[in-house]
Amino acid sequence: MATISEPALLPVFQPGTEPSPRAMVVAGACGNVGLGKLGQFARLLTPHGIPVVALDPSPAVTQLPEKLRAAFGGRFTAAEVDRIVDGITIVQGGPGELPAALRIGMVFEAIPERLPLKHAFYEAVHARQPDAFIVSATSGFPSTQLFGHLPGKARCGVMHPFFPHLTNKLFEVPTTGATTGDAERKVLRKLLAALGMNAIEVKDAPAFAADRLFCGMMLEAVRIHVDLGLSPAQVDDACRTLLGTSPFLVHNMIPGANYLSAHCMELMAGEHDSSLFRIPAAWQPYIEDPKLQWPYERGQGCPRERLPEVEARMLGMLFALVAGMVGDQVASLPAINFLCEQALAFREGVPAVIERVGLGRAREILAQYVAAQGITLADRVAPASALQPEAAPWQRIYVETSVHEGVGLISLRRATLSDTFLAELDLAYEQLSADPQVRAIVLAPDGHYSREFGHGADLQAFVPVLGNEAAALALIERWKATTSKLRRGKPTVAALVGRVLGGGLELAASCHARIAAAGTKLAFPETTVGVIPGLGGCHLVHRLSSADAQPEIDRALLTGATFKAEDAARWGFVSEVVPVAQLPARSLAFARTLADDPAALPSLREGGATLQVDTAVPGTNEAGVALSSALRALLVSTIVDANAAPLGEGGAIEARRAAQSLAAPAAKVGVTAMLRGKPPAFADPIG
Repeated sequence: MATISEPALLPVFQPGTEPSPRAMVVAGACGNVGLGKLGQFARLLTPHGIPVVALDPSPAVTQLPEKLRAAFGGRFTAAEVDRIVDGITIVQGGPGELPAALRIGMVFEAIPERLPLKHAFYEAVHARQPDAFIVSATSGFPSTQLFGHLPGKARCGVMHPFFPHLTNKLFEVPTTGATTGDAERKVLRKLLAALGMNAIEVKDAPAFAADRLFCGMMLEAVRIHVDLGLSPAQVDDACRTLLGTSPFLVHNMIPGANYLSAHCMELMAGEHDSSLFRIPAAWQPYIEDPKLQWPYERGQGCPRERLPEVEARMLGMLFALVAGMVGDQVASLPAINFLCEQALAFREGVPAVIERVGLGRAREILAQYVAAQGITLADRVAPASALQPEAAPWQRIYVETSVHEGVGLISLRRATLSDTFLAELDLAYEQLSADPQVRAIVLAPDGHYSREFGHGADLQAFVPVLGNEAAALALIERWKATTSKLRRGKPTVAALVGRVLGGGLELAASCHARIAAAGTKLAFPETTVGVIPGLGGCHLVHRLSSADAQPEIDRALLTGATFKAEDAARWGFVSEVVPVAQLPARSLAFARTLADDPAALPSLREGGATLQVDTAVPGTNEAGVALSSALRALLVSTIVDANAAPLGEGGAIEARRAAQSLAAPAAKVGVTAMLRGKPPAFADPIG
């Protein structure tokens, strides 16, 4: 008897006392979604002994093993790819062609978006195996339309995936109003979590939250192209400046994307027949022919004088879509924002943009757009009332608070520092500090939208201040105004897990104490970006650690080398290292201990100390990238000077030097390269 060792997989793939695991069947395996999810599920499930079946009526299904080998590329070793591909059974046809002895645990359906075709498929699967779970990768049909007629609809639902399908572990999962039963939903949620996947709950409504935004952005991009006479590449240039994404280029890259985006808008028009979803005639040829691509000349820039016009149109459309989702309760604000940033690769989620510009200004932008474009049914599809403070938790997109037996918990939903994130953190901290029932405060990732403590600063925040020392100092001081509060009042504890990098590590160092999950990795990667830490990294870790740890701390700062939580505990920087599962409870208990006994607070050196920094360390980072010699010299002098001064003065010295680094040439090279996903090539490499 072969038994699956992971308990969360058993209810789906080996229920009851069955002697061997059931199969995962990926239907429509020849399509873009099906192929990607076939490879992903095979990689995750075959190590547990779960059979994976590729099912498709096309003869091309026999070519899938080689397509998968090419798709995996150099991500894994040849032996690993062989294991994944060899674990897949290929079946040409439909459910009737599956081997008679095969028992089905789950079907992941990615067949064409035609309801009669889908219904016939579900009925055949249900007739063969009534207790199988069936999930659809539909691009927009609600589960009630897909499964409402099926006797076993409680075991059916939607798992809407995102590109790139081979690697993206994010799914939108309709829950409110969906056919999936409560118990079955819990089973699926645990299964996804066990596989390292992230399920974002949304309403069971036509078209999903992320699609509404991305497809709506494409619709408005086409209308801007038509109305303003800008080329697709020029519209994309404006969208990259505004949002960090390129709608026309993405639609050219994915066959059939124009049809799917238009289909999403048609589904929304079925809910509310508004001109907001009107599809222009110029889009129709691209919808009908999946191979037709928009004319595109790379490098074409949008004329600067046209940017405000494009911005008003695009923000108006996106603000309308978010307002409509808030009004119809399609998804929560944190969910919408997370999907923007993690699924759609927006530089900043649309709700966060609304929060940043201010609700009053956002309502003005929306009203001007609605009036200028003559949007019908605007009170339903673009309700300005949704952009009011009381309509939604607008200042709780990235941060949430709760209280647990006298300990305030600040749950972090974002892994990178930004103005909006820190403004929300500031508000949350002030709220808990003022609560007489709260005796101590814990900062921790929320475990859903963010599973790691922090990855540093959002590099986009640095772009406007590069080369401008005064602006850079203003940015640093604005952020320090929040981080420096964390040591002024009630005991604060940072619960570290996953990766704790750069600004995230400085945020942790700003707390009174730190507790970490085993295996947590920490680093100061700023030197690779061409900047130096400005929020305490150059001296707080030294002040919170034993003196004999200085050489290791300096080496980490100078090279960006990773160190473990266990190393930081040996230094005294981390108070305790616990198993991951114990971190939430232990961090709260530790905070109560500090509240009861202030003498238990970790010591912090507030006075100055004379340090000698050993520069006989590698001139490269761990990846072999040569670092800047001028930046290293500035970093060394900052470590020495910030530590030699009293605590407050040391922080001021560090802030000024960090601003100098952002104004220096190395920062422009490093930030630009990292934003492009490339290693920097500094003009003055060490050695």
